[in-house]
Amino acid sequence: MFRLDLETAKDAVYGGQFFGGGGGGQLEDGLKVAQEALSRGAVTVIGLCELSPEDTVVTASLVGSPTDGAPGMTPAHCASVYELFRRQSPAPIAALMANEAGGQSITNGWITAAAAGIPMLDAACNGRAHPTGVMGAMLLDQAMGYRTVQAAAGGLGGRDLTICVSGSVESTSLLVRQTAALARSFVTVLRNPAPAAHVRAHGAPGALRECIRIGRIFRVHENHPCTLLSALQRELDCRFLARGVVHNYSLTAKDGFDMGRAVIRGEAGELELTFWNEYMTAELCGRRLATFPDLIVLLDAATGLPVTSARLRRGIEVLAAAVPRERLILSSTMSDPALLAPCEAAVGKPILNPPETH
Repeated sequence: MFRLDLETAKDAVYGGQFFGGGGGGQLEDGLKVAQEALSRGAVTVIGLCELSPEDTVVTASLVGSPTDGAPGMTPAHCASVYELFRRQSPAPIAALMANEAGGQSITNGWITAAAAGIPMLDAACNGRAHPTGVMGAMLLDQAMGYRTVQAAAGGLGGRDLTICVSGSVESTSLLVRQTAALARSFVTVLRNPAPAAHVRAHGAPGALRECIRIGRIFRVHENHPCTLLSALQRELDCRFLARGVVHNYSLTAKDGFDMGRAVIRGEAGELELTFWNEYMTAELCGRRLATFPDLIVLLDAATGLPVTSARLRRGIEVLAAAVPRERLILSSTMSDPALLAPCEAAVGKPILNPPETH
């Protein structure tokens, strides 16, 4: 057990931004959440060893298109979602955990945990960011007879929406995604109560500490991208792919997702990336270099900070790199072909059986 202080929280956010792989929200938003949470109380982090196998863990999430995700999710929304979920939860909530790593995603649940006095679990549904809700469901969608509860809230003015739904993981996730699209902002979500034993078997235990560990490296090497990449290579087998300027960039926001492609032109040729919130494929001169759930990242060439797909612009100079999936803390969902298949439809590239990676 330990408590997050501001410096450790910053480490978590910086590391989360890296493991976001182009998604997972923005660094500055995660830092704001960290400050807000710590101003409301202590954020205590516990390990799975401190829970009984049958204790109930609830996932905290942020859902929405990074482009459409305008400010509109407030601490008041976090409070209302917690009260809604608590009344509908089939068991007392022993701990919260984030749905994924990301600059903002890793902080999911922190405000609620601080205000309600509930610990955060050193785990996540996935140790990297992912596009769909079922990818963060730890295979609960395939559990016989499992019925989830999801509560969500967000939006401003006439678009301020709050829902609480119960049913299958797939159908309730779709309703939450539609709520985010209607609110035209991110919505804060509590969902998918599960025993701690299930989290151990199908989640990503240790994901929060991993974000803290890698985030500390980012903060030490900030504004020194070359030494940063060397450190990441030592720690994660992170491979440098290319350096260049974003030449082409297209993005479409649809159904609460950002999808598109970018071309980075450098001395080695043209590196094409596709993304569906997160970067999905990287191909240099037509040769596949990395494929989701490998972690594909773009780093600002000046600062070394990760650049999300929503923040890419023509003319930005970036460094592209990738971490093989074997070096990531991943959920069981990342090896499920049925959950990876929609990525192919979204980006129009083979994901399940990619061309040989070089």
